[in-house]
Amino acid sequence: MKDTDGRERPMWRTRWTVPQGRYGDAPHPPVLLVFNRIGERNPNRTVPHLMELTRHLWQGERQRGGHHLYDRKIPIIAVGLNQLREHGPAGPVFARFGRSGVPGGATAGSTAAGGEADS
Repeated sequence: MKDTDGRERPMWRTRWTVPQGRYGDAPHPPVLLVFNRIGERNPNRTVPHLMELTRHLWQGERQRGGHHLYDRKIPIIAVGLNQLREHGPAGPVFARFGRSGVPGGATAGSTAAGGEADS
């Protein structure tokens, strides 16, 4: 895979760019967490707990007019490995922390792009 400088690199060593924020903010690219259900751990309890522990990293600040500013915040997206296997990476299996709706009800493109916030 070619990096932003045109050099061949393994995918995990590539740099990812993120567009300039609409309101002068400096957003970060999203982080994807893939959960594999092993043993006693239940992702239905683990993900909400992780959301609370990391809220300060991803929660935007409400602005006048109702939008949120995500200056220096990290978008976090979660998916279960079984859902990913069943529906594929283009399926509605991704849940972005801080977004309303059914967890696992968005596609990768819609979660990475942003959208309505409820943080």
